[in-house]
Amino acid sequence: MEDAFAVAVVKLPSMPVREDIWSEDATATLIEAWGERYLNANRGNIGQHHWQELADAVNNRHGLNRTDIQCKNRIDTVKKKYKVEKARVSKSESEEAYVSTWPFFQTMDGLFGSKITKRSKKRQVRAAAEETEAPSVRKKKRKEKKYGEVATAIERFGEIYERVERKKQIGIIELEKQRMKFMQELECHRMKMLVESEIQIHKMKRDAAAAAAADSSQ
Repeated sequence: MEDAFAVAVVKLPSMPVREDIWSEDATATLIEAWGERYLNANRGNIGQHHWQELADAVNNRHGLNRTDIQCKNRIDTVKKKYKVEKARVSKSESEEAYVSTWPFFQTMDGLFGSKITKRSKKRQVRAAAEETEAPSVRKKKRKEKKYGEVATAIERFGEIYERVERKKQIGIIELEKQRMKFMQELECHRMKMLVESEIQIHKMKRDAAAAAAADSSQ
């Protein structure tokens, strides 16, 4: 009776463990050992026997069974990840600069030689410092930054308006000078016409008087 209700216990096969999965500690050991040889090779390619030495160092410290090929593939993966993180840091131009949280970024950046500009470093330091500030403090600083940008924009607008007004004033002065010159020339022309008219009238009167005197003498 008990056999009829017996529950068969089926032992499930264990899931295979991937041998190419790397822990953070094992990766750190690999990078440390590889970095030393990389620098000794003047940042060039290391020899094949070095990769076996790297595998031995990782296996001895962490009780693993990594091969030289697996170590080389892991370093290639780390290099690609570093290039992605480096590009994100270098292309960050805003005040809130991107700061890499990848645990191996600083180590890899030191090995490949940091090409981050001083300005970029300052942004990273400032951004890292802001991360430790209270949310209310960050919010206050963002508001102050916005107010500062508005004030700067208003100041620039005022400078542009002042330049435009100055040019307008110069234009008005030049126009007034031209108007005065034209009025002076017009007045001179009018006076000349008056003088010529007076002379012509005087000549006509003189001619008329001479003609009347001649008639009376006859």
